[in-house]
Amino acid sequence: MGKENIEKFRDDNFYVLNSMDDWVRILDKYGRIVFINEKMKRDIHLDRSLIEQNIDTEKLNEKADIFKNTTIEEERLINDKYYSIKSSPLYYQDEFVGIIEVYRDITSESKMKVDLFNANRKMLEDIRFVRKIQTNILPKNKVYGDIKLEGRYLPSNDVSGDLFDIIKIDKDKYAFYIADVMGHGVKSSIMTMFVKLSIAAIFERHPFYSPGQVLKKLREEFVKLDMNSSQYFTVWIGIFDCKKNTLTFSNAGHNCPPLHLINKKSYVEKLVVSGRMISNIIEQNIYQEVTINLNPKDKILFYTDGIIESKDIGKNEYSVERLMKILKEDRSLDYILDDLEKFSWGEQDDDISLAIIDYKGEKNEN
Repeated sequence: MGKENIEKFRDDNFYVLNSMDDWVRILDKYGRIVFINEKMKRDIHLDRSLIEQNIDTEKLNEKADIFKNTTIEEERLINDKYYSIKSSPLYYQDEFVGIIEVYRDITSESKMKVDLFNANRKMLEDIRFVRKIQTNILPKNKVYGDIKLEGRYLPSNDVSGDLFDIIKIDKDKYAFYIADVMGHGVKSSIMTMFVKLSIAAIFERHPFYSPGQVLKKLREEFVKLDMNSSQYFTVWIGIFDCKKNTLTFSNAGHNCPPLHLINKKSYVEKLVVSGRMISNIIEQNIYQEVTINLNPKDKILFYTDGIIESKDIGKNEYSVERLMKILKEDRSLDYILDDLEKFSWGEQDDDISLAIIDYKGEKNEN
């Protein structure tokens, strides 16, 4: 089928291509342009070389084999505009006679992709910055007075809703708390910063507050934020009196009671006390308090539900009981995390925080 036949065929069958908003051109098997639609003709001043460009005959024959059952698509920058080019073969009675090319202007879509990529990159940089800040606000692993603290922090995303901290009240008293904010991501991580700053400010203004009073004041500060009613967080807080060898604690909905390893008895007990989570819609006038006696070398393990709710391949949870058994064996935090990773096959769906306090296990190094 020669060029003149294609041209005749074009006049009879390709008139619909002139109504398209895309550029369309047809080349015969010798690489000669035999058809240009009206849109391409009107825009010819954009790049005349494009219209006049021929394709090698050999390449056309190669493409005929490639295009036999498919269409090839590529993107090309033409005069500062991006075009998606779809090339398909033309056959006449099973004979390859040429190629039809459709050029669609995708400049706006391409710019949108670039803008989206840049926005995502900026957001990722911001998240990494927040994570660095969040990691640095956690207490260091060291000895605080008569308390040796060691912690681990593993967010499921780049940032976390978990938090723990230790605060020196006076030379004999230290407060420790662990908190879990609903959800994940930047929103939750910012809320952990609110919790940290608020609790520190409460103890600074009211150093004689008991744990229950601190939680009540914390809820008052949270309500002032006028947050969405669905936002909430949980906190377990205790005050160590190293002079009296006691721990007084209170709870605001934290469903992971710390585990107390009593050194003299090699016995593990849960430090349970009732109390509702901190939110706008649940009011708690009184947070109950419990006081226990401590012995030198007693240990207390603090954790969030990301550990005990981790599941194995059979959907069985890691469980508090498993943690209690490991603590009774006096294992390290690294051992616990290794055991958890093997149990859950390395999958982590929630934030994980672990902290252990060794009470009077070492002399004061400060």
